[in-house]
Order: sequence, then structure tokens, then C-alpha cells
Amino acid sequence: MRPSFFASFLRAARSGGRRSPDECVRLCAEAGFEEIDYSPDFSGEGWLEETEGAAKASARYSIKISQCHAPFNFYKKEALERFTELLDRAAEGAKILGVQNLVFHFDEYHPPKGTCFDSSAALKNAYEVLAPAIEKTLSFGINAALENTFEDHYRVGADERSHLCSEISELEAALDMFNDPCVTCCWDFGHAHLQFGDRQAEMLRRIGKRISCTHVHDNYYGKDLHLLPFYGQVDWETLIPTLSACGYTGPLAFEAGYGRFPDELIPEFMRLSRHAMGILCSYA
Repeated sequence: MRPSFFASFLRAARSGGRRSPDECVRLCAEAGFEEIDYSPDFSGEGWLEETEGAAKASARYSIKISQCHAPFNFYKKEALERFTELLDRAAEGAKILGVQNLVFHFDEYHPPKGTCFDSSAALKNAYEVLAPAIEKTLSFGINAALENTFEDHYRVGADERSHLCSEISELEAALDMFNDPCVTCCWDFGHAHLQFGDRQAEMLRRIGKRISCTHVHDNYYGKDLHLLPFYGQVDWETLIPTLSACGYTGPLAFEAGYGRFPDELIPEFMRLSRHAMGILCSYA
């Protein structure tokens, strides 16, 4: 396994400005990362320039961009035509970046008002919305990696469901809909900890052979905090060997999600991140 970092986390500066793709990639390289996740802002008018900038920076600093993330619309609810355009941009962007994996949330279904979550309807809806972009991704020789979600009961009661692929059986069903070995799983350890708790290793063994990439982050108190590993309650000493036993040898990508550090702290944070991810890799 190899340490990786979600370089797009560095895009927003504490000062309110934005770092260029070159700056984001350079900071990762200076911290010792040789592999990263870079997910351009596909909703912005400058998405193509940003994507091409990241690809050039990857070559300049000899750092591999192995995965990126397609937009998801579960919370924002862009008009379908607009969201379809963003998904198409993501497939095109993944090709420009030369990634091995483009990650999708196979989770765009909201039950009609007054009804309960319907797993079959949610699968059908997700397929209709996402299949064109997934098929385009596959045509470029890139894995379409479906991510496991977790249940946050968004806009429903505490005892009701709102998210597809929070259950492992749904994730398996989603993968099976395509009947293509290049439709794979992106295993999100933080999501799985929130959803399965101490049963994560069991679920990991169940889906492990289909995993092509990862999102690594920690949490506690039932919150999706996207913390650096060892800051929360995830049992890494058990889970990384479990993933290794499934035959996984790809990147462990720290998906930092929240917070904006002052420039003075960025190098130290990046070095700590690289050290932590290196320790995780040593557990394999």
C-alpha cells in the first residue's frame, strides 16, 4: 500500500484566497507524498484550466494523481441537466489527469414526499442519473469506483433511511448492475466506522476483493469529521491488515475534509499527514 493525500483540501487558503493546482501539488510533493488525489472544482467555469494545471503540476513534481472524485448532488440538488454536465466534466477531467479511479456517490435518490426510502427505487434512480458518466469513464480505461456512504438521516426521521449504499448489500447490488470488473468500490473508512462501528472489518472482508481505491479519515462521537488517522476511534491496527488480506495493494488516500490552516502551519501539517499515512501503510 502507498500513502496518498487529498490535495484539493489545500485549495482554500485561510486568508480567503485560493492556491493554484501547482501550489497544492507542490506542497504534497515537498511533504514526501509521491501519490495524491486531486479533485478539480468541476462546477467552476475554470474547471478545465484547473484540471490541466493539476496535470502539468503532476508531471513537474513527479507526483502521481491516482484518483479524483466526481461531483455528487444529494445535498445541493442542481437541476438534472446541470448535474449531468458536471458529471461529464468529471469523466473528461479524469482522463486529462490520467487517474486510475474516478469515485462516484451512487446515491442521488430522495423518496417522494410522504413515502419511505425504497432501496430498489434508489438503485434505479442512481443508475439512470449516473450510468452515462460511469460508462464514459469506463470508455477511457478508468475505474468507476462507487463509494460506501453512511446514514445521516438527511431530511428524514431518526429511524428512517435516506442514503443508498450505506448498507453493504446495496453497494454490492450497485456494483452488480454494471457487470464490469472496472466498476469497483472506493472504501471510505470514516463512513464505514459511522455506519458499522466495530463491524467494519466484517464488511471490509465482504467487499474487499472489489476495492480499487480508498478514502482514509478518522472520526468520533458519530460525526463525519474527516480527521487525520489516530485522532479518532477507528481501529486502524485491525482494518489495514484486513484490507491487505483482501489483496489490496493500492493507495491509502487521506481525505482531509474540513479546516483551513494558516500558511505557516501547512508544511508541518503535511509532514504529519505523510508520517501518519506511512505508519498506516506499514500495518499492511
